[in-house]
Amino acid sequence: MLLVGIGLVGISPLLSAFALGDEDLLLVDISLSTMLACGLFLGAFTAASSLGDEIRRKTVMVLLSKPVTRTTVLLGKFTGIALALSMAQLSWMATLALAIRHRSIHSQLVEDQAPVLWVSIAAVLISLLHAAWAHRRGASFPAVLSRNCMVTLVAAAIGMWCWGPDGSFRWPTSEFDSNILWAMLLVHEGVLLLAAVALTASTRLPTPATIALSLATLFSSVVVGSLLRGSGWARWVPDLQRLWVSDGLIRGGQLSASTVAWASLWAGVTLCSVLCLGVALFARRDVS
Repeated sequence: MLLVGIGLVGISPLLSAFALGDEDLLLVDISLSTMLACGLFLGAFTAASSLGDEIRRKTVMVLLSKPVTRTTVLLGKFTGIALALSMAQLSWMATLALAIRHRSIHSQLVEDQAPVLWVSIAAVLISLLHAAWAHRRGASFPAVLSRNCMVTLVAAAIGMWCWGPDGSFRWPTSEFDSNILWAMLLVHEGVLLLAAVALTASTRLPTPATIALSLATLFSSVVVGSLLRGSGWARWVPDLQRLWVSDGLIRGGQLSASTVAWASLWAGVTLCSVLCLGVALFARRDVS
C-alpha cells in the first residue's frame, strides 16, 4: 500500500494534465484524495491484524499474562499504528511536494522538470534495493522499506525545492504553498482518526467487518455532515469534512492558523473519545 500510494501520487502530474485549466490545483486534489484513501486502507488493515487477529488467535493472552493492563495494550497498539501511518504519510507528502515541484506534464517538458523526475525515481529505487538487501540479512522488508522511503523521499523533496528553476539556491519555505502543507496535515489527522475507529472495531468485529465499518464511518460522516450543515446540530455531528479542505483550495481559498488549530483540536478530542470507547470495549472482551 505504501508503494501504491507513492505511485498514484507520483503520476498525478500526468493525470492533472488532462484538466482544462488549473492543472496544479487538480494535481493537489488528486494527491490528497490518494493519501486519504491509501491511509484509510493501510490503517484499517493494520488495525485489524494488529489486535483483532491476536484476539481471535488467543495470542493476546501472552501479553495480558504480563503485568500490563488492557488499556496499555490497546494504546500501545494504536501508537505503533500511528507511527507506521506517519512514516507512510511522510513518504506520500514528500512525493506530493516533488510532484508539485515537477508540475503538470504537457507536450513538452520544462527544462527543470527532468531532474526532479530522475531524483524521485532514484530515491524509490535506492529504498527498494536497500530494503531487499536488508531482507536477505534477516530484517523485515516492509519496515525497512517504509523507513527508507520516508528518508530518501523527504531528502529528495527538500533538495529539489532548494534548487530553483535557474539553478540557484532558495529556501523551500519561500516558494512552497503553506496551505498545501496544512491540508496534508489535516488529511493525516483524518487518517489517524479512521485508524482509531478501525482499532476500536477490531476489539469486537472480524477483519472484513472492521474495514467495512471504517469505510462506513468515512462516508456516513460526510453525508450526515453535509445534510446538517448550517443547522444548530452541525457542531455536534462528527463530520470528517472539517479535515478536508481540498475543495476550498481549488476555489482559491486560504487556510488560517486558527482554522487549522480548531480543526486539529476537534480531531484530537474525537480521537481521544474513540480510543476511550475502544478501551471500554476491550476491557469487557473475553479473550480466553
